Amino acid sequence: MHPQSAMASCALSAPAVEQADPRHRRGRRHHLGCIILIGLCAVLGGARSLAAIGQWAANAPQHTLARLDARLMQPALGLRQAPSPATIRRVLTSTDPGVLTQMSTAADLAVLIVDGKSARGSHTRQSRAVHLLAAMTPAGQVAAQTRVADKTSEISALADVLAGLDIEGSVVSADALHTQNETAQYLVQERRAHYAFTVKANQPTLFRQVKALPWAQAPLLFTETSRAHGREERRTAKVLTAPGLAFAHAKQVLRVHRWVKEVCTGKVRRTYAYVVTSLAAEQADARRLAGLVRGHWRIEALHHVRDVSFDEDASRVRSGHGAQNMAMLRNLAIPLLAGLDRSSIPEAIRWVSYEAFTRPLDLLGLA
Repeated sequence: MHPQSAMASCALSAPAVEQADPRHRRGRRHHLGCIILIGLCAVLGGARSLAAIGQWAANAPQHTLARLDARLMQPALGLRQAPSPATIRRVLTSTDPGVLTQMSTAADLAVLIVDGKSARGSHTRQSRAVHLLAAMTPAGQVAAQTRVADKTSEISALADVLAGLDIEGSVVSADALHTQNETAQYLVQERRAHYAFTVKANQPTLFRQVKALPWAQAPLLFTETSRAHGREERRTAKVLTAPGLAFAHAKQVLRVHRWVKEVCTGKVRRTYAYVVTSLAAEQADARRLAGLVRGHWRIEALHHVRDVSFDEDASRVRSGHGAQNMAMLRNLAIPLLAGLDRSSIPEAIRWVSYEAFTRPLDLLGLA
């Protein structure tokens, strides 16, 4: 059993969660927590849609419904009833996504990786696809997620996704879209946090400045090599202080050189990545900064798993909060699946699906 998995069920038993139930009190037959846990159990077993979650519930045996604390239909006989597919759909499309965020077991917020992803299948002729901005820990747990409002961008949504988190002293890692003076000032001055931002040509003045730093004279401070997926890769890092850099609270600039060789073809490619940070030299050396850069790729891996293993981009869920809640269910499921002793997430999903009405509940610590 995952060591922190039981926290998910505990979070849903709180009265505050039931108060967030979008249904009228007189029409509730099933607990909100039960319905959400049904959704999470079904997703752990490979469900990719609201319809699939409804089918999982409809086929759940009595011992599973008892562990989920489903509604007692005949108390004298101990018979329980699963919520109907229509109820599940209505609840998961109307419940405030913050309720599902409460299920996150993210406790260590020392580093938060922020990135956005669109649920491409949710677009309509009248509206764009739902775009979600998430803050994830290096351990793969999504601490918060928010929907980016239509006709706005991720830049303005960053403060929203971090609003409910205690990030004092934390390091927020984000891609070049968020490399904005206003964002840096918000994090350092208002939230007393630090940042590590990628620098690209969308900030031309800053990009020219960091490229023009005396990198040739800078010592090589960190080297890392790896071999996987048919590639040999070597990463080297140099760090320079950033006096006079035209960016708020900048203390250091990191340059990562990636040398990648395709084993089969012998083709070699070289790339450079630049990162500006508010962390001073005594707070972060080259190894730690390079780790922040490499850690940022983990949220892209999370998005890749949601697309490939859960077919998120093909999902047509678009009404209400449905797309956001389905994404959060996947966010919650992926670390639990990754914690299993399996070679990949698809293999973990298959293993859970072989006993679809017991193994998901075991992972969640539901007695």
